[in-house]
Amino acid sequence: MSISNQIELWTESQSQNHLQLLGSIVRDELEKETLLRLDVSYLGDRINRWWLDRKDSPITECTHSSMVMLIKETMQPAHLEVLKTIGSQKTRIAALLLKHAFTFINKDLAHLVHEAISEIAGIIDIKYPYEEHKELSPQSNLPMTSDWGRGLGIIRPHSDDLYEEQSINMMCLTVCKDTSRTATWFWMLKDITRCLTDEELGYFALSEATFLSGKNVEGKRIKVTKNILRRDSEEGMGLRLDFRICETVGPRMKCCDKKAQLIFNKMRLSLPHLKPHTSVPTEGSISVISNYKVLHGRPSLNPVMLYDGTASRIIFRSKGTK
Repeated sequence: MSISNQIELWTESQSQNHLQLLGSIVRDELEKETLLRLDVSYLGDRINRWWLDRKDSPITECTHSSMVMLIKETMQPAHLEVLKTIGSQKTRIAALLLKHAFTFINKDLAHLVHEAISEIAGIIDIKYPYEEHKELSPQSNLPMTSDWGRGLGIIRPHSDDLYEEQSINMMCLTVCKDTSRTATWFWMLKDITRCLTDEELGYFALSEATFLSGKNVEGKRIKVTKNILRRDSEEGMGLRLDFRICETVGPRMKCCDKKAQLIFNKMRLSLPHLKPHTSVPTEGSISVISNYKVLHGRPSLNPVMLYDGTASRIIFRSKGTK
């Protein structure tokens, strides 16, 4: 019997033995997922030279195509294959952190490289009419707002857009500039769920939760209930998790029953004891992650280091389906 069929049966019969077995299976699947770091200075050198040769020329669709071709021709075959297969259960690489993809601080260059890497990774970017999600930078008039990409406060671990009907399974972040030197944090699901027993993990995986939109969605409030466990034939298993707490709506994720909420709270309490993986907070740092297998966030930004105002920290983001 397949894992999917077993899960369907266990949804009907949540005995202690079934929950323990399901929790053990989910844990085994999560343990297989890895995060890979690559120094692509060899690629950055080539991109830098290309940019110097044509930086005064207008940016066109041909420019984008040229960047895509340059990256494909320059990246080592093994590195290129990893980029194309992020999130696949065949490779089990849930996150790829690149550094030194370019070294010039230039928005046009950073955006070109970001869009090219996203395309090669297979990300079909989704644009919502109520949110400007492509370019992220802090807003000086909201200095310590937490759990919001344009604020300066801490952003707790989360996956993006769980309140949307569409499945956002991939995300790419590219650092154009960061005078604050604030790394993006990444947490693997296997680390976050390690505090749970197999029975707790099994029960939690079979539960549902309600996800709410926050400050990022302008002019409306979105609320949707989904299964916490996500299964996909290509990607395997993942979990829908969001530990953010919005100043207007409160917790962005609320479990649909008390037992599941207690399990979720147990994971929340364990977060301060976990050491997240960190990106390199300088220009040319690119992170490509599987949205349902890796959570992301960051510490508070240091206002003293934001000496260029809203232009101090510029990050390009793509998020969508693959």
